[in-house]
Amino acid sequence: MRRSAFLAAVLPAALIGAAAVGTLSASAAEPDEVLVGNITSCKNDVVDGEIYWEGNTTPGTSLNHPWFTDTVSDDDLSLDITDISDGIDLAALVSNGEQTNLYLWTNDLTDLTAPDIDGQSAEIANYTVCKVHPYPPTEPPTEPPTEEPTEPPTEEPTEPPTEEPTETPSETPSETPSETPSETPSESPSQTPTPSETPEEPALPDTGSSPTVLIAAAAILLAAGAAALRHRFVKP
Repeated sequence: MRRSAFLAAVLPAALIGAAAVGTLSASAAEPDEVLVGNITSCKNDVVDGEIYWEGNTTPGTSLNHPWFTDTVSDDDLSLDITDISDGIDLAALVSNGEQTNLYLWTNDLTDLTAPDIDGQSAEIANYTVCKVHPYPPTEPPTEPPTEEPTEPPTEEPTEPPTEEPTETPSETPSETPSETPSETPSESPSQTPTPSETPEEPALPDTGSSPTVLIAAAAILLAAGAAALRHRFVKP
């Protein structure tokens, strides 16, 4: 009987505690990055931006800054940063002493926790709040899409209409009237007297056609002449 009464009293309290732990784990903010080691400064490229101000403290001691309000839960398991002034970008580092969760200004900075240890929620060893002037995002240059050159349509050349040449009318040349030349009277030339005919020489007597006869006759004549000359010049 006593045992039943004890379980009836303890069981609801255990269930309420388990529900509270589950609610705490479910409501915890997701960190932007988990850093190895106890990181207490946003400088040295921990945060992408210019660090204008930063402050570090431990649970039980507030930073008391006019730009925000920082509050740690009674069990030191979560941190709330609220009442942030307009135009202020804050980052938070929440450490368990061995690892550190980084939270950026792009998220709601409430229910911030330190990294779990062996799957269990860890108490906050210290935390840092930083005022950041973010660098403008450096987007890689987007190369314009290389469009394939559109070839202009090849239009067939339009041939100019071939006009038939207009023939220049050939003017018929006016014929110059040919004047008939006056004919020069041709005088009849005086008739040339016909020359008198030359009398033909008498033909030599035909001595015969044989040369032997001629030679013999010549020899006789020579012999006769020589004898006559000899008789004339030689006296008896």
